[in-house]
Amino acid sequence: MKLFFALSAALALLFSVACKTMEIGVPQEVVILSFPGEASVYINGEPVGVTPVQTALPRKMTHEVRLSKAGYNTSVKYFTPVENERGKALITFGLVRDFGFYVDLSPNPMEGQLRTDLLPQAIGPTPFEEMAKRVLEADRRLQDGEISPLEHRVITEQILAFFE
Repeated sequence: MKLFFALSAALALLFSVACKTMEIGVPQEVVILSFPGEASVYINGEPVGVTPVQTALPRKMTHEVRLSKAGYNTSVKYFTPVENERGKALITFGLVRDFGFYVDLSPNPMEGQLRTDLLPQAIGPTPFEEMAKRVLEADRRLQDGEISPLEHRVITEQILAFFE
């Protein structure tokens, strides 16, 4: 009798795991990168680490990825399920489809370009003065060690491009 209950419990657990996997899909390895690096990564609102990040996500659902770093605007991107080459076959099979093997999360790898928080909302009436003030702030951040020389170059390029 104990064996029957143990076997029943094991089958029920296996069935519930299989049903959940059929609903959301089997996990797929994804890579998340950012420039500048070392941005905090949140997937579906949960913290998962600092870029670069490699993690496994269920492949049959869309995932929100939020990248944040001090001194930069938050970037939000999405992994979405996209039919892969196996899904385009003439014949597909039920369980393989149910577990999500005919879709892949895209884009993979995901690359997030963070924009500096030094960019204004609008150019304003004195664009050269505004541009100079923002470049000087980037210079101060570099001098104080808040950003790297590479980040300084990218921030300066973003400011110049904005005011072009």
